[in-house]
Amino acid sequence: MRSTFKTIAFATIALSLATGGAFAASRHEGSAVGMGGHDSEPLVQPTPAIVTPTQVHKPRLSQVLAEVRATDRKIERDEAMNKLSASAARKFEGEASSIRHHAMTVADMHNGAIPKATFLRLKGDIRELNRDVPRMS
Repeated sequence: MRSTFKTIAFATIALSLATGGAFAASRHEGSAVGMGGHDSEPLVQPTPAIVTPTQVHKPRLSQVLAEVRATDRKIERDEAMNKLSASAARKFEGEASSIRHHAMTVADMHNGAIPKATFLRLKGDIRELNRDVPRMS
């Protein structure tokens, strides 16, 4: 049993040293690139700005998110005025969160845009949620 643990420990150490040495060697070679004459590359390479799909908002996505935020405020207001029970408010907030998550997922898959069919289905879900909130009060 002890020799198994020793073997594992030595193998782990050997692999980590080999990996660390290879990493250090590649870093060392990369730093020597800028040591030449005047026409050599600079040591620091500029990094381009990365824009994720969630940062690019299209009109349909913005409209869906705004309507979900308005619904969230309405749920919070009705709960504060004791028109909604806490459990009903949590249920509606969960539904609103689900709609928001679905919209963001679809937008991420389509470069920030929402296809028309999905947009219409999301609008219908929001309309149904807005209709259900006053019914529960």
